[in-house]
Amino acid sequence: MKAARRALPLLAVLLAIGAGACANETHTVPAMPRPDEPVEGFDAHSPGEARIGATPADVMRMLAEDGKPSPTEHALTPEERRKLAAAFGALTPLHRRVLRERLHSISFLDGMPNNALTSPADANEPHRLFHITFRAGILRENLSEFLTQKERQCFDTAGSSRSVSIEAGTMDAIVYVLLHEATHVVDGGLRLTPGSAFTKSAWSDRTLIAPAFRDPLLARVKFRREGEVLPIDRAEAVYAALQRTPFVSLYASSNWSDDLAEAVAWYHLTERLGQPYRIVIRDQGNQVFAYEPMKSPVVRNRFDALSKFYEEPG
Repeated sequence: MKAARRALPLLAVLLAIGAGACANETHTVPAMPRPDEPVEGFDAHSPGEARIGATPADVMRMLAEDGKPSPTEHALTPEERRKLAAAFGALTPLHRRVLRERLHSISFLDGMPNNALTSPADANEPHRLFHITFRAGILRENLSEFLTQKERQCFDTAGSSRSVSIEAGTMDAIVYVLLHEATHVVDGGLRLTPGSAFTKSAWSDRTLIAPAFRDPLLARVKFRREGEVLPIDRAEAVYAALQRTPFVSLYASSNWSDDLAEAVAWYHLTERLGQPYRIVIRDQGNQVFAYEPMKSPVVRNRFDALSKFYEEPG
């Protein structure tokens, strides 16, 4: 997504879940916050689902694509508000604590070119607050629909009878998307990725995979900055390469921030909420390949590093 590559002067952090067209993301790690400095007009006691507001002007400018209609604000229906409240209720203890202190606002847009975007509410504030912008259509999708649509657009199916699907159950997609974006807020506020054991086990730098897990085919996946749409006939080889890494998804292999966000989201969905997660390739409807990342020993070896998300305050 070209729009997501424009650098915003006021945004020190830009974290996104890719659009239907596998979008890339641009961000830098924020400075260490000073939590003892309150922000005027910010109510840390309001529930997350009550923090719906207008999308920041800088975000709206960034999402505008040349020659296409600009996204528009979406007013949530009562049913959509119920789904949003349930998604906030499904977060981990650490998510809830950090979002209570650092989630300035959220918004929903119709016509948004990507699925979600986490950005600083005001990059000049010493106590960093964040805004999350969501594509409103997510509220009408379940997890399998959302992820399958996103994954399929990484592959060109022209002239092939093959297809890729993500089997993740029928839970509302907003649960996964909020888990992913909330992890970016936690990461941005607490600086979990730079220098952490979780990161060092898999990364040499923010977008450079550690030598033990580098693969030339994974490096070409569309989720990466210089990636491309690959022929669907290469999909099995792509996922076979993924099986040799500690990454829980192709999207997780794009950079260390999304690696953490994907790991937390999928750990919580599968281990705590009991949802399935299978990557399946079919040819004329017949299964020819399947991979369950959460059963991989190399993926599971990193689970201990996620325990902080479940620690209750003493």
